[in-house]
Amino acid sequence: MEKVNVKTLQDLIVQSAACYGNKTFLKERAGKEDKETSYAQLLMNCKKTAAFLDEQSGGKKLHCAVIGLTSSAYLTAYFGSVIGGNVIVPLDAQMGAEDLCDHLQRSDSEVFFYDKRYAPVIPAVKESCPNVRIYICMQDDPKQEAVCFLSEVLEKIAPMEVLPEIDPQSCAAIVYTSGTTGKSKGVMLSHANLIDNTFCQNGESTPEDVLLTVLPIHHVYCFTCDILLSLRYGTTVCVNDSMMHIAQNLKRYEPSIILLVPMIAETIYKKIQAAAASMPEVPLVMIARGVFGPNLRGIYSGGAYLNPELSKAYAALGIPIAQGYGMTECSPRITTGVWENECHGDVGVIVNGCTVKIVDGEIWAKSPSVMMGYYKDAEATAGAISEDGWLMTGDLGYVDERNRVHITGRKKNLIILSNGENVSPEELENKFAGIDWLSEILVYAEEGQITAEIFPNPEAGMSVEDIQKLCMEHIQKVNKTVSGAKAIRRLRIRDVEFDKTTSKKIKREQTQKGALCS
Repeated sequence: MEKVNVKTLQDLIVQSAACYGNKTFLKERAGKEDKETSYAQLLMNCKKTAAFLDEQSGGKKLHCAVIGLTSSAYLTAYFGSVIGGNVIVPLDAQMGAEDLCDHLQRSDSEVFFYDKRYAPVIPAVKESCPNVRIYICMQDDPKQEAVCFLSEVLEKIAPMEVLPEIDPQSCAAIVYTSGTTGKSKGVMLSHANLIDNTFCQNGESTPEDVLLTVLPIHHVYCFTCDILLSLRYGTTVCVNDSMMHIAQNLKRYEPSIILLVPMIAETIYKKIQAAAASMPEVPLVMIARGVFGPNLRGIYSGGAYLNPELSKAYAALGIPIAQGYGMTECSPRITTGVWENECHGDVGVIVNGCTVKIVDGEIWAKSPSVMMGYYKDAEATAGAISEDGWLMTGDLGYVDERNRVHITGRKKNLIILSNGENVSPEELENKFAGIDWLSEILVYAEEGQITAEIFPNPEAGMSVEDIQKLCMEHIQKVNKTVSGAKAIRRLRIRDVEFDKTTSKKIKREQTQKGALCS
């Protein structure tokens, strides 16, 4: 598939059906069996959905929200909306009713595609969101009355014969950020943004590849790298229906590619180690292949810090794991991971068509993937994009001589000490990565002192005294690697997890403090 022929998401769907036809695009579990959707069938379903929306709106372009898990129904709602020139608003499947209503209102959504498990909140949505006038449940549900079911649309509506012409620079999606330090913002991504990110590298996959999709579909990292790239290359996507089933789904589908976040990669590696401890006669490499299947070519990681030691551990298993970097505002890729045995501690190589520069320690990026702006928030947009089009990422770091990006922290999280010294809490937090007895850590300034607050791993089965001793010993090791100004002077141990966003990122503004240790 050539980029010259693909300017919009509509083009991508149409071209993928033309190139790959009846080849299986998506496999998802339906009881004990697999339900398969071909590239051609996806296009047909999308054309029917587009025709339905056009009929309901009288030709008016709509904002269509969708919430649910990865499925053919979800992708039909997503692409069925955008190929008709409408704007899609993918919502976080973990959000509560209050946030859901807030996002529907702020995004000016008039159509709501939803998974049937959200049926109990629909009355509250109808009361709070008068602008939403079309409700479409993506699965049949006999308990619901007076709503439209997607299956009825696909059964009764004729496909749109002539798809509308779409301006590549027009908005395709409004994707809300996680809001770790404030209210979430709606990132407007154009068709051109998403297509550029889909084509910014070459040779990443093949039609013979099988990909297991694990991450939440509303995240642009998952959507671009699992879904859009698979449409480009003709890859078969298999759905991991639950994190509880990841082990059996790895065996079921035997993927050649998988995208993970570091937390999941680390969890799987610990299970491999546990299995090895119970079967010392079996080589670790064989146990790993038993977990991931015989076909895995490698893992792509993103979304958080990847401990270089974990990368090396996977490489020793013959499973390369590569770290990429990006953000929703850049559709999302700024760099891409490279599968190789050498571990650099970086976050990948800058993708084609993207330029990165460092301004006062902050990473700035410019590319056709950079967002249109934040929806109805000109002030926030001006704070994120410079007048000459550079995306100010808010991340601190540098680019080395190999064109690889290194992240050292977040600008907004910098600790400014009384002597003027700048301390990146992430730099210190990363030095605690991979410790079995530690589950979570947050570093901050308290009364002018660098403080580490930890939540121990409950499965470690250790006393507070033992945890305190181990932590103090590790802090002493860490302090030897940094300047005196950056040294950790205080330790707090808490007995509850830190508050987190729905994407499992720790909220840095925590009111509860753990017990202070001397």
